[in-house]
Amino acid sequence: SMNVPTHSTTINDTARMLRRLIGAAIELKVVHARDLWLVRVDQGQLEQVIINLAVNARDAMHNGGTLTIRTSNSTRTVPERHGDEEIPPGEYVRVDVADTGTGIPADIIGRIFEPFFSTKAIGSGTGLGLSTVYGIVRQTGGFVQVDSAPGRGSTFTLLLPRWTGPAQEESADAPAARR
Repeated sequence: SMNVPTHSTTINDTARMLRRLIGAAIELKVVHARDLWLVRVDQGQLEQVIINLAVNARDAMHNGGTLTIRTSNSTRTVPERHGDEEIPPGEYVRVDVADTGTGIPADIIGRIFEPFFSTKAIGSGTGLGLSTVYGIVRQTGGFVQVDSAPGRGSTFTLLLPRWTGPAQEESADAPAARR
C-alpha cells in the first residue's frame, strides 16, 4: 500500500532484515533525520531498493566494513547535472547508502545502472540489482546518484520527491502492494 508517512519505519524494518543479510563482519549504521518529509513510494519497492543496494555493498566489502544508511531532507535550489540527467530544483527526501568497500572504477561507473551489466563473477549475481533500483526510483519521479572511487567505497544517493499531499492511508480493503 502507499503508506506515505512510514518510510523511516520501512527503513527500520528493513534494517532488521539487513543485519541478517550482510553478516556479522559488516557493521550496520542507520541514521535518521528528525522530522523527515513524506514521500509517496511503495513500501515493498523501497525495501527492495535498500536491500539491493545493501547486497551490492556487502559484496564490495570482502573483509568486512561499515554499511551506513542515512536519511535527510534536501532542498535543491538550482538544477544539477549528473551524467546524462538533470535533477530539477525542489524538495527531496535523501537516502544515502554508503559502504567502505572496494569502490567502483571510473571506467565502468557510467554503466552500472544498465540491465545485465555486472562486475560480479559469472554465477554470483544477475546484474539486475542496480537497474531495478534505478527503475523503481525513477518511477517515483526520483533520482539515483553514485559517488565512488576505488579504495574509498561507494555512496548511492536516492533523491525521492517530497510528497505534500494529504497523508491519508489507503482503505483497509485495498490490496497491499507487496512483492
